[in-house]
Amino acid sequence: MQFEAHYNGVLTNKISEIMTQQEFTERTGITPTAEDFDYIHAVYLNTSMDKDEFCKDFKKYGGSRIIRDVHVRVLNYEMKCERQKKVIEDLTDFLISKAHTYDDTDFRNQAVRMAGEVEVVKRTIELGLPLWDEDRKVVLSMIEEQGK
Repeated sequence: MQFEAHYNGVLTNKISEIMTQQEFTERTGITPTAEDFDYIHAVYLNTSMDKDEFCKDFKKYGGSRIIRDVHVRVLNYEMKCERQKKVIEDLTDFLISKAHTYDDTDFRNQAVRMAGEVEVVKRTIELGLPLWDEDRKVVLSMIEEQGK
């Protein structure tokens, strides 16, 4: 089983496959600058290729403008997703707080629609707010599921 990891801000499932600059140079005969290698490695981490396969293809196509353009688009998309995730987290907290302030589960239900039931329960606990009956049911069902 592979685990997700961050490498220079890039999310990857290849934690066991991190390639060093020396490995890249040995496999390709190319000696990139540190900055160029950061780019090369980020591209590598976002492929399903092993080190040898990637290096072989990179020797052929590494200078391609298409690859650089797609890489930039991927980074921009990832940054946009991170910003949206933060907005959703903030709005979820806002809705949970309003639910408790006005004793109105409609706010909570909207938070659940945005972030999911488990996330709302988790954030309610993190905010130090009391749990609603719905929250307690989620926690109890999780405990029961763990006991199986």
